[in-house]
Amino acid sequence: MKRRVCTAEVVCNKNGWDFSEAFPFQFRVSKARTAPCEQWMHFKLGDWHLHHCPRLPRHELGFGNGKVLGVVLGVAVDREGRSLNGRMSLEGKGSLAALEDYIEGLAGRFVVLVAAYGATRIYFDATAGLSAVYSKKDRAVASSVHVAINREAEPETGITSRAVLAREGQYLLGETYDRHCRRVYANHYLDLKTFDMHRHWLGAEDDFAAVGEDRNGVAAEIAARLQQVMVTLAASHSTALPLSAGTDSRLLLAAAAPVLDRIERFYMHDIYKVTRFDREGAQLLAREMGVTLEVIDREDPEFESFMTPDEVAELRVKMAFRTGLSFDGIDEVTVRAVSRAPETTLVLRGNGAEMTRANKWTRAMAAQGCTLDDALAALLNMRAEHLPDRVAPDRLESLRARYAAWHDGLPEPARARMPDVAHAELFMPAAPNNVYYAFERNFYINPFNDRRLMFLTAAFNPLARKRNKLVGKLIHNTTPQLNGLPYAAELKQAHRRAA
Repeated sequence: MKRRVCTAEVVCNKNGWDFSEAFPFQFRVSKARTAPCEQWMHFKLGDWHLHHCPRLPRHELGFGNGKVLGVVLGVAVDREGRSLNGRMSLEGKGSLAALEDYIEGLAGRFVVLVAAYGATRIYFDATAGLSAVYSKKDRAVASSVHVAINREAEPETGITSRAVLAREGQYLLGETYDRHCRRVYANHYLDLKTFDMHRHWLGAEDDFAAVGEDRNGVAAEIAARLQQVMVTLAASHSTALPLSAGTDSRLLLAAAAPVLDRIERFYMHDIYKVTRFDREGAQLLAREMGVTLEVIDREDPEFESFMTPDEVAELRVKMAFRTGLSFDGIDEVTVRAVSRAPETTLVLRGNGAEMTRANKWTRAMAAQGCTLDDALAALLNMRAEHLPDRVAPDRLESLRARYAAWHDGLPEPARARMPDVAHAELFMPAAPNNVYYAFERNFYINPFNDRRLMFLTAAFNPLARKRNKLVGKLIHNTTPQLNGLPYAAELKQAHRRAA
């Protein structure tokens, strides 16, 4: 009988699921030789075994023709605009610092297992897009809780999975469904010798305020790097780009202008009353850029017929387990819509680009600065004055302590952009990036997920970002005609005036 290595196997056996179908795009790193699934791929580096879904690309890192020092799992674009593909031979004299520098320059959605120069570590992308959890108790790192642990879960006491799945709260600041299993922070590596996390990116030399003084220069560099990443992804993979009447998809569309013919599908979801404005805005964008827009329409008879209610219900249970009991698709309509996405290798999403609008800042915070409570509340998508009423006292005390500990680890210049850095390092790994594991049809990736892009965006004055100054400059630098098209708010106003 095959030896069990993780609790996800028990979940699959109990429900009669095929493991490879139930947990797509997932991975596990441990010292166990046995894979949780026979279809999964395997790579041994040092004393550690990496097992992963075959739909996750794997690449090797080394200097010159030397031995393999690291393994990249996922999709990445380096500083030179090269898409990682198989073996990447790095130039220069080999060192841990040089290897780390190369990893820090990668955009995309990936993890990197390193066993070199006396170190054994796992690095993550700029926002831990290929999010991960780790358990010192189980001596394992994985994409989700049930793939990491090999025992009965011991539920987190601060917030229940029921509340998280009901969208009444969220796991944050390391919390997961299991109290021994912790969510990683972006821009920290995990030391596999101690199972402790250490910051490796953002230092005293990274002065946001100083760099942000040249707003035109910052915008030009962001636009150039985003376009480089978009061009490389579209040229190297089968891709789809969802459009809406919002900001983020427009930024990606503008950056993709040189390779629109390489993007296979453009689409949008029209499933709620409010999405009719997204449909109208997306149609305007598609017409302006000369691309064909596919609409996934709730009114289409096939929308209801292609999956039975029982199939939707079962898929929602799978989504919950894929995300460590964090997300189950919200509702039946959303699950159906996501399941109708075009079948391409990659779906290019704008997550991370919301920072161009200073999404975690209020105007008061941007003008007057923010306290730790202001920043913690922003992480929870509320105002500081609401914390005592909306968060249980014991959990609030714990969240405040963990946020303060994270803040104390920030270099002094980064504290001026605390809400931005927290959004990238704490919120995104736990929320949107973890949600991506729910989706089995495509590999979702954020082209904006790059450390240089994140740094430059945060460097741009927050109040100016709130006024859409950065968004306007970015589109002007790539595809200026898109600046003249209305956004969702303007479309709503036009409909109100016409009513």
